[in-house]
Amino acid sequence: MKKTPIRALVVASVVALAALGAAVAASGHSGTTAASQRAVKTKLPMKTIGILGPVDAAEVIKLGTDATVTAAKALGWKVINLDPGGDLAKTAADMNSLVNSHVDAIVLTIIEPATIQAGLRAAAKAKIPVINTMSQTHTSPLEAGTYWPTPSVEMQLLVNTMKQSLSNGAKVGMIQLPQFYNALIAQQLFSAQAKKAGWNIVATHDADLANLVPDVNKAVGDMIRANPDISAIWGCCDFTVAGGVPAIQQSGKNVTLFSLHGVPSSVQFVKSAKAEIEIANAQLSSFIAIDALAKRWTTGAPIPRSTPKEFKYQMTIIDKNTKAYPYPTSKILAQFKARWAKLYVKAGS
Repeated sequence: MKKTPIRALVVASVVALAALGAAVAASGHSGTTAASQRAVKTKLPMKTIGILGPVDAAEVIKLGTDATVTAAKALGWKVINLDPGGDLAKTAADMNSLVNSHVDAIVLTIIEPATIQAGLRAAAKAKIPVINTMSQTHTSPLEAGTYWPTPSVEMQLLVNTMKQSLSNGAKVGMIQLPQFYNALIAQQLFSAQAKKAGWNIVATHDADLANLVPDVNKAVGDMIRANPDISAIWGCCDFTVAGGVPAIQQSGKNVTLFSLHGVPSSVQFVKSAKAEIEIANAQLSSFIAIDALAKRWTTGAPIPRSTPKEFKYQMTIIDKNTKAYPYPTSKILAQFKARWAKLYVKAGS
């Protein structure tokens, strides 16, 4: 029998292996390729997230804190969620408590840095990143990031809506909450815009933080009684809707309520009175915060100081024709779960 030269056998083997490799590549679903794709996903480390808002009784605050809880749990992380109930001293104490609990990060919902200054310093010393979310506050260099929609953009959307129904010389009342920086910004922006549009601000009221809805209800009623020809009430925040709509109904007057920062319950209120309410998907900021932390703990990437450009806040105006809250947290969660499913293996899995 004639022997085949060793060189010929080697060449034949190489050719055969190359052909097999080409066939596997063409098929596009080899075990090796699938294994490589799975290997791209990173196992998330177990972490505990501290969550703090000033008062969960305020629906807009709870919307943000609940979104942070939902986002963190979606990644398998533990949460410690504290509610100081609007007490400034307890807010500071709760911040210190989170730091002393050795949480891995703290996500705030509209907390003024000055209120928790000692806690911020302690968090920085312990290398616990702190991210502030939902709506603009003053900022601190001790915060790793601050994420929220731009107040001037939200205001311009509402003012443009008001211009469609209010004429030059229209009388307007203002409900304010200057204790909160984002509300103070809104108040200042609106005052300037009203002057430009030729509207007359005939009444103002600083809402009582400890008794928001009943206080606003009374204030709006008083404004309408004192100014029978008033055309509109402007308000900075979600509570203006809950307090203002019933007052307008009770007055029987043709007055329109315009407000920033609508929340899920606003949809039902605007069905029963003339109202135009600005709503943004501000709780997106909670998911951005958790996303930034996941990236930090898996790749070492720095936490962005402000909202990354890849994320876009949305906003709209709701009125009596609105069927449902336009930006439910469940929809935002679904988008991020799909994003995270491609990148991570859930902590604890």
